[in-house]
Amino acid sequence: MAAVIIDHDSLPAAETAATEAAGIHDGYHSTALYHRGHVGTIEAMLDVVAEHAGWSVVSAQVPINPGNMAAVPNNPRHVHAHLEGQREQARQLSMERLLRYLNGQRVRNVYLETRGSPAEWRNARETGSRLPSIDRNDIRAYRRLLEQRAISHRMRLIHVEGRNDPGLWMADAVAWSAGRAIRTDEPQWWNRIADVATILEANTGTELSLNASGAAPPDGERDPHNLSQRAQTMSSPVLYSASPEGHQVGAILTSLVAQAVHARTPSTNQLTREVLGYVQQIAERVERLTNTVNNIIPQPAGEAVPRDTAPHPRSTKHEDLTPQRFREVDD
Repeated sequence: MAAVIIDHDSLPAAETAATEAAGIHDGYHSTALYHRGHVGTIEAMLDVVAEHAGWSVVSAQVPINPGNMAAVPNNPRHVHAHLEGQREQARQLSMERLLRYLNGQRVRNVYLETRGSPAEWRNARETGSRLPSIDRNDIRAYRRLLEQRAISHRMRLIHVEGRNDPGLWMADAVAWSAGRAIRTDEPQWWNRIADVATILEANTGTELSLNASGAAPPDGERDPHNLSQRAQTMSSPVLYSASPEGHQVGAILTSLVAQAVHARTPSTNQLTREVLGYVQQIAERVERLTNTVNNIIPQPAGEAVPRDTAPHPRSTKHEDLTPQRFREVDD
């Protein structure tokens, strides 16, 4: 999932520029424009992002967790539903990470493209629902973060029709450029916004590197399935060559997966620090409990029991051993 962050005062100019970039096209959708050969329109939209967006961010769940392989149905007719369930879970995880990031940037209004069709919206209104059922998972994830105090209660999640919203056209272009790089090893479109964009691993929030090259892509229209000669020259000849020979399809995806797995695998040192942190916390709690019990239980006559009610200062020796996961939620 992708988002563009636009300052409130900059929004009118950004929407005007996005509308001009879309041209005479009926709405805007990067994938449809690409297959129709209107690559220049996508590039113009990405240039709007680079010029008008304060920042853009992509939250990626890579790879999509297949879940328990034993739970994958044997019946081919049911496999599709199983995979869609995994995709939906990945979407919600990506969206939660995105909302956490936006909250850290003090974003208050988040406009999210609805997945409901016009017919589903009409049905929702007729049945007295505020949203189509397909959008309710997004609201559940949003409320879950509110309950966890992971995002501010001032943040609003607003579903809108993306086809007619210039702000969402910009986010669509960002998502398409990242997806194009990941699926087909063509980073030249992502490079247009690489200086104002971040890719986050959805589970941990770790920043991922999509492409080390900072070369700007060429301008102008290109055939949808072939890079221009200049684009081939400016891209890596091994990974991004348009030639069938030596082209390593999936190199960027492989790199992202490796980075994601590394981010989700804690190092031995980190595990040791977390265990020591837990031990320190348990020791402190046992000590406090012992003092409390000694203060409550009456002692036999003639026995003196020290009643230390003064708080014990925490040892600075273990100050840095608090598990990192407890710092994720800011009260």
